[in-house]
Amino acid sequence: MGNPCFDQISPISHDRHIVKADLDLETKNKYWSLGLKAISRGEVGAIVMAGGQATRLGAVEPKGTLSLGLGLSSTDSLFWHQAARIARLLKLAKKMYPDSSPTIPWLVMTSDSTGEETRKHLIKVVKDVGLSMDDIIIFDQAEIPCFDFNGKFMLRSRSSIATAPDGNGGMYAALRPVIPKLKDLGVKYFHVYCVDNILCRVADPHLIGCVIDMDADCAGTTVEKTNPSESVGVVCLESGHVRVLEYSEIPKELAEKRDPNGKLSFRAGSVAMHYFTMEFLEKVCDESVRLPFHVAKKKVPYVDLNTDQLVKPTEPNGIKLEQFVFDVFPHAKRFLVWEVLRNEEFSPLKNAEHVGRDCVSTCRRDFDVECRRWLSHSGIELPKHNPVYISPLDSYEGEGLSEDTRVATNGIIKEIRELLIENGDVHNNS
Repeated sequence: MGNPCFDQISPISHDRHIVKADLDLETKNKYWSLGLKAISRGEVGAIVMAGGQATRLGAVEPKGTLSLGLGLSSTDSLFWHQAARIARLLKLAKKMYPDSSPTIPWLVMTSDSTGEETRKHLIKVVKDVGLSMDDIIIFDQAEIPCFDFNGKFMLRSRSSIATAPDGNGGMYAALRPVIPKLKDLGVKYFHVYCVDNILCRVADPHLIGCVIDMDADCAGTTVEKTNPSESVGVVCLESGHVRVLEYSEIPKELAEKRDPNGKLSFRAGSVAMHYFTMEFLEKVCDESVRLPFHVAKKKVPYVDLNTDQLVKPTEPNGIKLEQFVFDVFPHAKRFLVWEVLRNEEFSPLKNAEHVGRDCVSTCRRDFDVECRRWLSHSGIELPKHNPVYISPLDSYEGEGLSEDTRVATNGIIKEIRELLIENGDVHNNS
């Protein structure tokens, strides 16, 4: 996007800003049924953006393949977690619509940096959760050259230029040859998300049902921004067109502006989870749609020409050009904001452990808190001195829990009943 014209910036209208937590039970159940019905017909696809190099995390492996240490499976990764959620949804759709044959095509975007290891890992994952590689489409985004701060190409070796994936917005060009196959499969709706969010509700039936009911062609999942200086972009309107205004772009007076209810006027914090119809996706994947490139200062490995050794910098030393997935929002005609609770649906893995936030330990902590919330809602309270992790194979969002539910705690799989007995409490609170 170009530089914003701030006198033309406004929040998304209230009628197009749906707050999930404010929906009544009847509406939630309607959306849930609509979403599962679409899944039962094979109309819902999930696209995970997993081509990034995870330079902030400092990992050697692709981010989606890293072990989270939950003890729920042998693979125990973000990919496993997401595959398990998909498997659970298929089971729930089959239960609600017994005569159907539910499928959720899972599209995994990789890159030269992540492709080979991701493919090998996914073979293990799908076997573990009971999915099939036939329902997975792996496609690669493009890579483009990296530059130093003087604008010169950086070298990976004496004979090759250092490159990096072209950003999550590279998804559209990469998807272009896959669109005909997806149309043949009958996919109508897509949930698009980043691989790094442990709490992501992949292909959430509530979201799918809502956008179908409200006839949206594009939607952005958001969390409420409560701190004006928080480093998160906001979904808003510019001259009537939807865009994401980066936190570095928004003027202080706009960032701090509040509604009569005391909430920030620009509070729709974008968290890289989106919804597209097939019609919309086909339109923005067309070659005529050109997305801008954004400059990102990153740590770029390069060859030292004096020693021929590969140097892995500890501080940003180069520039990567990236396209952003949300830069297609201005093409939407019926956009919808879908606001979710941050503590329930957003906990990303972005940083190394020493940073202390958005790292493996905070992902584990937030998943533990979410699982305990599910159990508490079902009338089960467990002691807090050990973490508790519920497999997504057993529950998608807290449904179907009982004392017989198997959970992982300290790397050991046990039934809740066993844990209650160990702690001298054989009763739940229901």
